[in-house]
Amino acid sequence: MKFPKYLKVATTTAGSSKVIETENGYIATGIDIKLLQLLAEKLNFEYTIFLPKDDGRYGILYENGSWTGVTGMLQRGEVDISTLYSPIIEERMPVLDFSLPYYTLEKTFATDLPHSQPNYTIKGFSKDSNFQSPLPNLFKRAPPEMRNSVKRRILYGSWLMFQTIARFVYTSVVLSFLTVRPMPKGIKTIPELAEAVRKGTFRFYVPAGSLNAEFLAQSDSEDFRTIGLAIQKNNWMEVLEYRNEKIGEGKAIEGARAIFHIKYGKPPFSTVSVADDSFGIWSAGVMIRKGFCCLENINTAILRINNGGLYQKILDDEAFQQQYKLFSRKLPDSGVRKLGLEELSGSFFLLMLGYIISFLILIIERIYNRCTREEMQP
Repeated sequence: MKFPKYLKVATTTAGSSKVIETENGYIATGIDIKLLQLLAEKLNFEYTIFLPKDDGRYGILYENGSWTGVTGMLQRGEVDISTLYSPIIEERMPVLDFSLPYYTLEKTFATDLPHSQPNYTIKGFSKDSNFQSPLPNLFKRAPPEMRNSVKRRILYGSWLMFQTIARFVYTSVVLSFLTVRPMPKGIKTIPELAEAVRKGTFRFYVPAGSLNAEFLAQSDSEDFRTIGLAIQKNNWMEVLEYRNEKIGEGKAIEGARAIFHIKYGKPPFSTVSVADDSFGIWSAGVMIRKGFCCLENINTAILRINNGGLYQKILDDEAFQQQYKLFSRKLPDSGVRKLGLEELSGSFFLLMLGYIISFLILIIERIYNRCTREEMQP
């Protein structure tokens, strides 16, 4: 059967697409639309973009079996296809068809980059901070004729010199660490996110109109259920457009790893912290209405696009644009810069803390000494 010359295409505002309404209709951009343009070029058809009239976005299933959003438009035959970056899931198969997979969709989450800690937050130095000399104990056990010998004086003197140098080096290392702001790890795994949600220190938002909350709430994993039930209870669902460079304090958002790289860049220039874990990996496919004439033609075109590496090039180009934008903001580093008050604040903090503690100890010793003298007087 000959492929149609005109198709109605459904899309919605998401991380993979951007839709602008004009007087002449909708203008859409993003990786979804670039895939659509490739299909239109290969199959020689024209198209018109349509958006769902409800707030269902991807599509929510009602108890009566009807769907909202893009899925509902395909179910009712209002549009022919949708190239929305969507996973191939069983729940939608009764009302629409999927093409062959054209990419994978790894669902993960992202948070703001953790704030740097104060300069004086240093761990790992307290255990080895005292260089105790074993020589005094050894010399006490030595015979009397060896205690005042020349060898004893040379050995003891060399040890004192080493101890002085070691203390100086140790102090220098500590001060050098005080000029660097330690960066905490942040939330990078699903168990850490579940614990933060359980404590109420973090909120986890999923795209509006998705089935992610139901998937998490019905999972066999306790951490998944904790997160999913919290989403349903607090209605943590919103339109995630991934436009801002910051996510928000105490907030995590769900999304595809590829979308996060496109919108926020890749490390070390990324503006957000993307988790190491993922909720799962699905195949992404074009959504097609039931009864569409030419599913095989679309599958053939997708195979050619994938074999030619065209879709991967789309993702790489989009990610490179964002990466270049973030890289251009980074000022050239000459390798040497002056230490300001902010870098040295940790050293001054510990110095003042030491003075305060010493002053308090002096006052306590004076009071104790006076009380002891009064008790000894007849």
